[in-house]
Amino acid sequence: MSERGSIMFRFTKWVFTILLVLILSLVAARETRADEIIFSNFGPGMTFNPNTSWNVSGIYYGGRVVAQSFTPSANFAFSNAKLPMGILYGPNILQVVLMTSSGPSQYPGLIIETVTITNAVPPIQLPGIIVANSALHPMLNAGVQYWIVAYAPDDNTFMGWNLSHNDSSSYVLLNGFHSLTGPWPELGSLRSAFQIEGNGLQSTVPEPATLLLLSPVLVVVAWRVHRRKTGKNEIA
Repeated sequence: MSERGSIMFRFTKWVFTILLVLILSLVAARETRADEIIFSNFGPGMTFNPNTSWNVSGIYYGGRVVAQSFTPSANFAFSNAKLPMGILYGPNILQVVLMTSSGPSQYPGLIIETVTITNAVPPIQLPGIIVANSALHPMLNAGVQYWIVAYAPDDNTFMGWNLSHNDSSSYVLLNGFHSLTGPWPELGSLRSAFQIEGNGLQSTVPEPATLLLLSPVLVVVAWRVHRRKTGKNEIA
């Protein structure tokens, strides 16, 4: 290979390397997005009613389990749930359970993921927002109803899940059997506050604007390759 050919080869290889890195960066950027709010019934500034709550308790304090439904408007990978909670008695352990809907009445069905939170719930006189971070990041489908359920696994725990200011869009389901599988004989009208966040995945196909940005690089590469082939033909 001549010196000129060697230089052209290195130049073409360099351009292709830059092009490959650029494409991979664009694909990665489009696959990853920041967490978005799937559902929230908090007030402005994530406010809630600090004085009223649904009890979440172990069997010694009524065995209350509280379930709230939500329906995402787009497909998301579940990232976290935020709940305003306070604890009054017992071990500071709470399980936040993501569940499907099942049956004609759309009650909580199968468990998708259970997030256990330890020593994070503040006193019930000073409730605060706890975050249940997902480890599995299951996909939630648009238009499908899901449930977020608060469960106190220890028999001696008594907690409160604070209410929203005015959300009565659907019933709160409750049972006093300390059971995630129901039955759910109790209904509440004013819902507890909560927020569901997820990470959306978009298509990795480059948009026209992206292709427009890449086109000058592609033109340069094609031109260089064409000149190299033309030069070889002239020599031959």
